[in-house]
Amino acid sequence: MNSQSNSLPQQLSNKLCDKVLLNAAFSLYHLRINFSIPIIAFGLALSAMSIQAQTVNTTPLGLVSFPILHGTTTFLSLPLEGNPIYTGVISATTANSITVADSPAPWTASSLATAAQPYFVKFLTGPQAGRFLLITANTTNTLTVDTTDHTSQTTPILSSPSSSFDVQVGNSFEVFPGETLATLFGAGTTQDPLNFLVGGTNVLQSDTVTLYTTTTLAQSIYYFDTTAGTNFWTLYQPPASAANANNTVIYPYSCISITRRTTNGDTTFPAMGSVTSVPLLIKILSKTTNYTSTQYPANIALSSLQLGSNWVKGTNSLNSDTLNVWNASTTPGHFDTYYQLSADSTWRKYPNASTDVSSFVIPAGTVLCITKRENVSGASSYLQPPLPYTPN
Repeated sequence: MNSQSNSLPQQLSNKLCDKVLLNAAFSLYHLRINFSIPIIAFGLALSAMSIQAQTVNTTPLGLVSFPILHGTTTFLSLPLEGNPIYTGVISATTANSITVADSPAPWTASSLATAAQPYFVKFLTGPQAGRFLLITANTTNTLTVDTTDHTSQTTPILSSPSSSFDVQVGNSFEVFPGETLATLFGAGTTQDPLNFLVGGTNVLQSDTVTLYTTTTLAQSIYYFDTTAGTNFWTLYQPPASAANANNTVIYPYSCISITRRTTNGDTTFPAMGSVTSVPLLIKILSKTTNYTSTQYPANIALSSLQLGSNWVKGTNSLNSDTLNVWNASTTPGHFDTYYQLSADSTWRKYPNASTDVSSFVIPAGTVLCITKRENVSGASSYLQPPLPYTPN
């Protein structure tokens, strides 16, 4: 008998991941769970299946199309980001800010820190290459950022005392626009209508969007309220709020679910953006559940993940870091748990410890749930899967 087959801790871990995601889908009434592999088209005419063998030009544009079926909840993560508006070189740093070599830079004070249009810094070179941070304030040549990575743990740009993970003068970076509920799904106005979702006067009539907080297991369910005098995105739970939620930030590569009401027809969620040219950093907190994705617009095999020296391998799922991959082949959907053996770095799927599943392919846009066993901070709190394609 497999020694893990009746492991109560592992069963509870799986159920915890499942419960958080499924609670949003079933808090209103039972719905069938749906997830489909997105159709991906690039400006260079590369497909999701062929991109791994291709060379990709720097910052190519991409289109991801997610089928949204009526009466279902679709879990997804957008594997694209906003088109860069600026690329530059760092001339000075503090714990939470960078100064750019251009002075003045091609923007005005506070223009990159407005509620209606968030912007992010992404480091392109140096120790923190691949890390992206929300801009919270800016002058004509300085950008102040949120160094929590949208988590409960702060990792400074410049440490005191200094660290090998610090951003360095001369490192390059780019600025790209982020998304909010209104910019991604529409603001319900004549100029900016809802692009594919349906609103209503209450949550039971409306399609809903659920955002997942990476570290607290919290979920926030939003719908577009068409009540006279309202006509904006509003928070249904937890707890309900009548405030305008149009400017709620949707962080790049975060976990999203969309519930399509049975009375509304099937539709498609098209999302456009840029393909990253550098491997992205995934912020992971210790001994908790972290919701994320592979972050790339291409399918990727477990054997290709190469999550780094801080990824803990073991002899079973209880002494290893685990990668839980959303599986919609059952109704309702669930997470399958994978871990790496310390002996040979091959992957196993709980509870079958004997079969090598390293060739299993994670589809682009799939939601992941990562559990980190050891205490981590600073550079060790980031995972960095390699690019599944080669940029020029």
